[in-house]
Amino acid sequence: CMNFIGIVLLALLLSCEVAGLSVSVEVRKWFFKALLGVSCGVLLSANIALPFVACVFHDVNTMTGLFIHLMPPMVVYTFWWHSDEITASWPKAFNFAYMDEIRYFGGMDSVAGCSTFLYFMWFLFYISFMLLVGINLPRKYEKNSGALANPKYDTVFHSTMRMGVCIPIGTYFRKRKRATSLKLMEENDFDTVDFFIYMMFHMILALGSIYTVGYGCFSNKVFHKVVLGGSVVLAVVRGANRYTYYSTKMYTRALRKEFAGILDQDKHQKGEYSRMD
Repeated sequence: CMNFIGIVLLALLLSCEVAGLSVSVEVRKWFFKALLGVSCGVLLSANIALPFVACVFHDVNTMTGLFIHLMPPMVVYTFWWHSDEITASWPKAFNFAYMDEIRYFGGMDSVAGCSTFLYFMWFLFYISFMLLVGINLPRKYEKNSGALANPKYDTVFHSTMRMGVCIPIGTYFRKRKRATSLKLMEENDFDTVDFFIYMMFHMILALGSIYTVGYGCFSNKVFHKVVLGGSVVLAVVRGANRYTYYSTKMYTRALRKEFAGILDQDKHQKGEYSRMD
Protein backbone atom coordinates (compact mmCIF):
# COMPACT_ATOMS: atom_id res chain seq x y z
CA CYS A 1 0.00 0.00 0.00
CA MET A 2 2.76 2.44 0.97
CA ASN A 3 4.68 1.45 -2.15
CA PHE A 4 1.59 1.96 -4.31
CA ILE A 5 1.17 5.49 -2.91
CA GLY A 6 4.85 6.22 -3.57
CA ILE A 7 4.65 4.99 -7.17
CA VAL A 8 1.50 7.05 -7.81
CA LEU A 9 3.09 10.20 -6.39
CA LEU A 10 6.27 9.70 -8.42
CA ALA A 11 4.20 9.09 -11.57
CA LEU A 12 2.26 12.28 -10.89
CA LEU A 13 5.46 14.26 -10.51
CA LEU A 14 6.82 12.94 -13.81
CA SER A 15 3.47 13.45 -15.55
CA CYS A 16 3.38 17.07 -14.42
CA GLU A 17 6.83 17.63 -15.89
CA VAL A 18 5.88 15.99 -19.18
CA ALA A 19 2.71 18.07 -19.35
CA GLY A 20 4.63 21.24 -18.62
CA LEU A 21 3.08 21.77 -15.19
CA SER A 22 5.50 22.96 -12.54
CA VAL A 23 5.78 21.25 -9.16
CA SER A 24 7.08 23.47 -6.38
CA VAL A 25 10.51 22.80 -4.95
CA GLU A 26 9.03 22.47 -1.47
CA VAL A 27 6.69 19.67 -2.59
CA ARG A 28 9.59 17.86 -4.26
CA LYS A 29 11.75 18.32 -1.21
CA TRP A 30 9.11 16.99 1.21
CA PHE A 31 8.35 13.99 -0.97
CA PHE A 32 12.03 13.13 -1.34
CA LYS A 33 12.68 13.36 2.40
CA ALA A 34 9.70 11.13 3.18
CA LEU A 35 10.78 8.63 0.51
CA LEU A 36 14.35 8.62 1.81
CA GLY A 37 13.41 7.80 5.40
CA VAL A 38 10.78 5.18 4.57
CA SER A 39 12.85 3.42 1.90
CA CYS A 40 16.15 3.33 3.78
CA GLY A 41 14.51 2.70 7.14
CA VAL A 42 11.31 0.66 6.94
CA LEU A 43 11.70 -1.13 3.61
CA LEU A 44 15.42 -1.82 3.83
CA SER A 45 15.05 -3.21 7.35
CA ALA A 46 12.13 -5.35 6.16
CA ASN A 47 14.46 -6.96 3.61
CA ILE A 48 16.55 -8.24 6.48
CA ALA A 49 13.76 -9.16 8.89
CA LEU A 50 11.09 -10.72 6.68
CA PRO A 51 11.74 -14.33 5.59
CA PHE A 52 9.43 -14.11 2.56
CA VAL A 53 11.61 -11.45 0.88
CA ALA A 54 13.45 -13.93 -1.32
CA CYS A 55 14.58 -14.37 -4.91
CA VAL A 56 12.29 -17.14 -6.19
CA PHE A 57 11.89 -16.53 -9.92
CA HIS A 58 8.88 -18.74 -10.64
CA ASP A 59 6.79 -17.34 -7.75
CA VAL A 60 5.02 -14.11 -8.75
CA ASN A 61 3.97 -13.22 -5.20
CA THR A 62 7.46 -13.69 -3.79
CA MET A 63 9.12 -11.73 -6.60
CA THR A 64 6.58 -8.94 -6.17
CA GLY A 65 7.42 -8.75 -2.47
CA LEU A 66 11.13 -8.72 -3.31
CA PHE A 67 10.82 -5.79 -5.73
CA ILE A 68 8.48 -3.88 -3.40
CA HIS A 69 10.98 -4.02 -0.54
CA LEU A 70 14.30 -3.92 -2.41
CA MET A 71 13.87 -1.52 -5.33
CA PRO A 72 12.94 1.68 -3.39
CA PRO A 73 16.13 1.57 -1.25
CA MET A 74 18.18 1.02 -4.41
CA VAL A 75 16.51 3.95 -6.19
CA VAL A 76 17.01 6.20 -3.17
CA TYR A 77 20.67 5.15 -3.06
CA THR A 78 21.19 6.54 -6.56
CA PHE A 79 19.15 9.66 -5.78
CA TRP A 80 20.99 10.45 -2.57
CA TRP A 81 24.57 9.54 -3.47
CA HIS A 82 24.51 10.25 -7.24
CA SER A 83 22.13 13.19 -7.49
CA ASP A 84 24.52 15.23 -9.66
CA GLU A 85 24.64 12.56 -12.37
CA ILE A 86 20.85 12.15 -12.31
CA THR A 87 20.25 15.89 -12.56
CA ALA A 88 22.71 16.12 -15.45
CA SER A 89 20.92 13.33 -17.31
CA TRP A 90 17.32 14.46 -16.62
CA PRO A 91 17.46 18.15 -15.69
CA LYS A 92 13.74 18.71 -16.35
CA ALA A 93 12.49 15.67 -14.47
CA PHE A 94 14.71 15.81 -11.38
CA ASN A 95 15.82 18.91 -9.51
CA PHE A 96 18.04 18.15 -6.53
CA ALA A 97 19.30 21.67 -5.82
CA TYR A 98 18.02 21.33 -2.26
CA MET A 99 20.21 18.35 -1.32
CA ASP A 100 22.60 20.36 0.86
CA GLU A 101 19.67 21.71 2.89
CA ILE A 102 18.34 18.30 3.93
CA ARG A 103 18.81 17.27 7.57
CA TYR A 104 17.84 13.92 9.00
CA PHE A 105 16.78 15.13 12.46
CA GLY A 106 15.31 18.45 13.53
CA GLY A 107 11.52 18.64 13.63
CA MET A 108 8.74 17.74 11.23
CA ASP A 109 10.62 19.32 8.31
CA SER A 110 13.48 16.82 8.66
CA VAL A 111 13.82 13.43 6.96
CA ALA A 112 12.75 11.66 10.15
CA GLY A 113 9.77 13.98 10.57
CA CYS A 114 8.53 13.69 6.97
CA SER A 115 8.95 9.91 6.83
CA THR A 116 7.22 9.49 10.21
CA PHE A 117 4.31 11.58 8.95
CA LEU A 118 4.10 9.46 5.77
CA TYR A 119 4.18 6.28 7.82
CA PHE A 120 1.26 7.41 9.98
CA MET A 121 -0.69 8.38 6.86
CA TRP A 122 -0.28 4.82 5.66
CA PHE A 123 -0.89 3.48 9.19
CA LEU A 124 -4.32 5.13 9.48
CA PHE A 125 -5.32 4.13 5.95
CA TYR A 126 -4.24 0.50 6.46
CA ILE A 127 -5.99 0.15 9.82
CA SER A 128 -9.20 1.58 8.34
CA PHE A 129 -9.02 -0.82 5.39
CA MET A 130 -8.35 -3.84 7.60
CA LEU A 131 -11.12 -3.09 10.09
CA LEU A 132 -13.68 -2.40 7.37
CA VAL A 133 -12.79 -5.10 4.86
CA GLY A 134 -9.38 -6.73 5.04
CA ILE A 135 -9.52 -8.70 8.27
CA ASN A 136 -12.35 -10.91 6.96
CA LEU A 137 -11.09 -11.41 3.38
CA PRO A 138 -8.88 -14.51 3.89
CA ARG A 139 -11.10 -16.30 6.45
CA LYS A 140 -11.57 -19.97 5.67
CA TYR A 141 -15.08 -19.91 7.15
CA GLU A 142 -17.72 -17.17 7.19
CA LYS A 143 -17.66 -15.24 10.46
CA ASN A 144 -21.41 -15.38 11.13
CA SER A 145 -22.70 -18.51 9.42
CA GLY A 146 -19.62 -20.70 9.71
CA ALA A 147 -20.01 -21.79 6.10
CA LEU A 148 -16.96 -22.45 3.91
CA ALA A 149 -15.89 -19.05 2.54
CA ASN A 150 -13.55 -20.04 -0.34
CA PRO A 151 -11.39 -16.89 0.08
CA LYS A 152 -9.73 -15.33 -2.96
CA TYR A 153 -7.61 -12.64 -1.28
CA ASP A 154 -4.88 -12.47 1.33
CA THR A 155 -3.26 -9.69 3.37
CA VAL A 156 0.26 -9.15 4.71
CA PHE A 157 -1.13 -9.32 8.24
CA HIS A 158 -2.67 -12.75 7.71
CA SER A 159 0.38 -14.03 5.84
CA THR A 160 2.73 -12.89 8.61
CA MET A 161 0.52 -14.37 11.32
CA ARG A 162 0.48 -17.72 9.49
CA MET A 163 4.30 -17.75 9.44
CA GLY A 164 4.25 -18.25 13.20
CA VAL A 165 3.78 -14.76 14.63
CA CYS A 166 0.34 -15.85 15.85
CA ILE A 167 1.90 -18.29 18.33
CA PRO A 168 3.95 -15.82 20.46
CA ILE A 169 1.13 -13.25 20.31
CA GLY A 170 -1.30 -15.89 21.53
CA THR A 171 1.04 -17.24 24.19
CA TYR A 172 2.34 -14.01 25.73
CA PHE A 173 -0.47 -11.53 25.09
CA ARG A 174 -3.68 -13.55 24.69
CA LYS A 175 -2.91 -16.51 26.99
CA ARG A 176 -3.96 -18.93 24.26
CA LYS A 177 -2.89 -22.53 23.99
CA ARG A 178 -0.56 -23.39 21.13
CA ALA A 179 -3.18 -25.70 19.60
CA THR A 180 -5.68 -22.83 19.50
CA SER A 181 -3.18 -20.56 17.74
CA LEU A 182 -2.41 -23.28 15.19
CA LYS A 183 -6.10 -23.65 14.45
CA LEU A 184 -6.45 -19.88 13.96
CA MET A 185 -3.47 -19.96 11.58
CA GLU A 186 -5.05 -22.77 9.57
CA GLU A 187 -8.39 -20.98 9.30
CA ASN A 188 -7.09 -17.36 9.06
CA ASP A 189 -9.46 -16.57 11.91
CA PHE A 190 -7.68 -13.67 13.62
CA ASP A 191 -9.60 -11.01 15.53
CA THR A 192 -9.10 -7.26 15.95
CA VAL A 193 -7.13 -7.70 19.18
CA ASP A 194 -4.56 -9.83 17.33
CA PHE A 195 -4.46 -7.19 14.60
CA PHE A 196 -3.85 -4.27 16.98
CA ILE A 197 -1.09 -6.16 18.82
CA TYR A 198 0.51 -6.90 15.45
CA MET A 199 0.22 -3.25 14.37
CA MET A 200 1.67 -2.03 17.65
CA PHE A 201 4.85 -4.00 17.03
CA HIS A 202 4.81 -2.96 13.36
CA MET A 203 4.75 0.69 14.41
CA ILE A 204 7.55 0.27 16.98
CA LEU A 205 9.81 -1.58 14.55
CA ALA A 206 9.04 0.71 11.59
CA LEU A 207 9.70 3.93 13.50
CA GLY A 208 12.76 2.39 15.13
CA SER A 209 14.18 1.50 11.71
CA ILE A 210 13.65 5.06 10.43
CA TYR A 211 15.66 6.48 13.34
CA THR A 212 18.45 3.87 13.18
CA VAL A 213 19.00 2.11 9.85
CA GLY A 214 17.60 5.05 7.90
CA TYR A 215 19.98 7.48 9.56
CA GLY A 216 22.92 5.15 8.92
CA CYS A 217 22.11 5.05 5.20
CA PHE A 218 21.62 8.83 5.15
CA SER A 219 24.93 9.63 6.81
CA ASN A 220 27.27 6.98 5.42
CA LYS A 221 27.51 5.77 1.83
CA VAL A 222 29.50 2.65 2.75
CA PHE A 223 26.88 1.65 5.34
CA HIS A 224 24.11 2.16 2.79
CA LYS A 225 25.96 0.08 0.22
CA VAL A 226 26.76 -2.73 2.68
CA VAL A 227 23.18 -3.01 3.91
CA LEU A 228 21.87 -3.03 0.32
CA GLY A 229 24.41 -5.66 -0.72
CA GLY A 230 23.65 -7.74 2.35
CA SER A 231 19.92 -7.58 1.58
CA VAL A 232 20.53 -8.82 -1.97
CA VAL A 233 22.73 -11.69 -0.75
CA LEU A 234 20.17 -12.61 1.90
CA ALA A 235 17.36 -12.66 -0.69
CA VAL A 236 19.43 -14.95 -2.94
CA VAL A 237 20.28 -17.31 -0.05
CA ARG A 238 16.62 -17.51 0.96
CA GLY A 239 15.68 -18.26 -2.63
CA ALA A 240 18.35 -20.96 -2.89
CA ASN A 241 17.07 -22.57 0.32
CA ARG A 242 13.54 -22.46 -1.06
CA TYR A 243 14.59 -24.20 -4.29
CA THR A 244 16.54 -26.78 -2.28
CA TYR A 245 13.38 -27.49 -0.33
CA TYR A 246 11.31 -27.72 -3.53
CA SER A 247 13.72 -30.13 -5.22
CA THR A 248 14.33 -32.40 -2.24
CA LYS A 249 12.17 -32.34 0.87
CA MET A 250 8.87 -31.21 -0.66
CA TYR A 251 8.79 -33.92 -3.33
CA THR A 252 10.04 -36.52 -0.84
CA ARG A 253 7.14 -35.72 1.47
CA ALA A 254 4.69 -35.75 -1.44
CA LEU A 255 5.90 -39.16 -2.58
CA ARG A 256 5.80 -40.57 0.95
CA LYS A 257 2.25 -39.30 1.39
CA GLU A 258 1.18 -40.69 -2.00
CA PHE A 259 2.65 -44.13 -1.34
CA ALA A 260 2.08 -44.24 2.42
CA GLY A 261 -0.14 -47.30 2.15
CA ILE A 262 2.41 -49.26 0.11
CA LEU A 263 5.24 -48.26 2.48
CA ASP A 264 3.23 -49.31 5.54
CA GLN A 265 2.33 -52.62 3.88
CA ASP A 266 5.97 -53.20 3.00
CA LYS A 267 7.06 -52.53 6.60
CA HIS A 268 4.33 -54.88 7.85
CA GLN A 269 5.48 -57.68 5.52
CA LYS A 270 9.12 -57.22 6.54
CA GLY A 271 8.06 -57.46 10.16
CA GLU A 272 6.27 -60.74 9.50
CA TYR A 273 9.30 -62.17 7.67
CA SER A 274 11.51 -61.21 10.62
CA ARG A 275 9.25 -63.03 13.05
CA MET A 276 9.21 -66.12 10.82
CA ASP A 277 13.00 -66.15 10.73
